[in-house]
Amino acid sequence: MRCVTCLCGLRVEADDSAALDGAFLAHTDDQHGDLKVPDWRRQELVEAIRRSGGWDGERETIEGPIELRPLTPALKDEYIAYFDGPAFADNPVWAQCYCLSYHQDMPQSTIDSRRSEQNRADRAAQIERGEASGVMAFAGGRVVGWCNASPRASLPLLDRTPGFESDDPEHTGAIVCYVIAPRYRGQGIARRLLEGATDMLRVRGFRWLDAYPPKAAPTPAASYHGRLDMYVDAGFQRVREAGRHIVVRKALSEGGSYR
Repeated sequence: MRCVTCLCGLRVEADDSAALDGAFLAHTDDQHGDLKVPDWRRQELVEAIRRSGGWDGERETIEGPIELRPLTPALKDEYIAYFDGPAFADNPVWAQCYCLSYHQDMPQSTIDSRRSEQNRADRAAQIERGEASGVMAFAGGRVVGWCNASPRASLPLLDRTPGFESDDPEHTGAIVCYVIAPRYRGQGIARRLLEGATDMLRVRGFRWLDAYPPKAAPTPAASYHGRLDMYVDAGFQRVREAGRHIVVRKALSEGGSYR
């Protein structure tokens, strides 16, 4: 049995990966027909499901240590392969992003209309130039998780999100996304990635680290910013509410203060 989960929270299952894309499209047609998904986007969903094969619903216990590595050009192939397949095995709707959206300085409608191959190529080029920032988690030689932890100034989408503004973007880092492969969830990978991201941005000289956890996360996809309790446990302080989210902040240096 293979499965994927719609953003509405419904789990769609099929006997094998070959039938899964049809089952998922049947669900979207029946329950979300008002969204008017264009044909090219439907085809991208099919391709994403076929690349990953969907999720078999199984969890795999990580036996050895989790190794954290900051993203560098040398890790480009591992990064792209992760997002091509296991990263979104249970969530094909977001498989086209390649964790690029927050770096794009364009209207949301333009971001939504971009093809998967465009995002893949642009993200690969960004990594090659050394302009991508974040932490990858490895276990047993495989990528099992990712955290987009970047200079706040490199994330223009945050400036267009009400309440997410920063009073000192040049000295602030920000965490905007965690992507944990579904079969490895529930083993503290996000917390390890948060530790690694905090250390990385501290070493790079940032004074503060901001994050944007949701007030409530009804599905795993809805918690892609990370969960509030994880940040509180790591010493982050609440700054303000921002719609469905809470802005939290941690001082990374002795000169850091809250304003």
